[in-house]
Amino acid sequence: MRKIHKFNAFILIVFVCLHITNHLFLLAGKDTYDRVQDVFNNLYRLPILEPLLIAVISSQVGIGLILVIRSLRQKPKRKFWKRDFWEKLQLISGLVFIWFIVEHLLALGMVRWFTDLETTFYWPASVMNGAPFVYYFVPYYFFGVLAMITHIGIGFRYWALDAGKSKLADWLGYGAIAIGSICGAVIVLSLTGVFYDITLPPEWVDYLKLFYAGYGAS
Repeated sequence: MRKIHKFNAFILIVFVCLHITNHLFLLAGKDTYDRVQDVFNNLYRLPILEPLLIAVISSQVGIGLILVIRSLRQKPKRKFWKRDFWEKLQLISGLVFIWFIVEHLLALGMVRWFTDLETTFYWPASVMNGAPFVYYFVPYYFFGVLAMITHIGIGFRYWALDAGKSKLADWLGYGAIAIGSICGAVIVLSLTGVFYDITLPPEWVDYLKLFYAGYGAS
């Protein structure tokens, strides 16, 4: 099971790098973000690749959850509070990543299968520009991105330790935390309109009203 988890991880690292790169283009504005996303979507949504990617993500979530449960049920000497910083962080970041990706996939399916809306810039921006959604989705995006990158970094850290490179291991671990924090902050600040004004189209306002009828009321 751990071997499958590692194999899936290599595929997902490529996807995560592309996806985060796409989101960093938020700094250049909505139109640039959408143009870059169109390029990546032409790859993600290939008839052969998209089902494979969804299967890899789904299996990674399932296996990851099983591994976390197994780890927490080990002998008392391996109880969570007796583990070192990196072991604790690996478990926490893994659980947060599972929460993040499961909700992301459910939201994606909801928009693509049950509406005529496109998952453009306004999809993530819609829930980041008004109450009550913004109170949930600001920490959701920040900690989700932070956990995802941190979890990957910890995996590379253990690889460096196995290779006898302790200094590199620390650089990889702390570097992942720093990169995750920066990426999470950039995404949140961009989607909440800190760098430029965001006005939601009427169709996205109507979509949010399906979940909270009072959205947008002055």
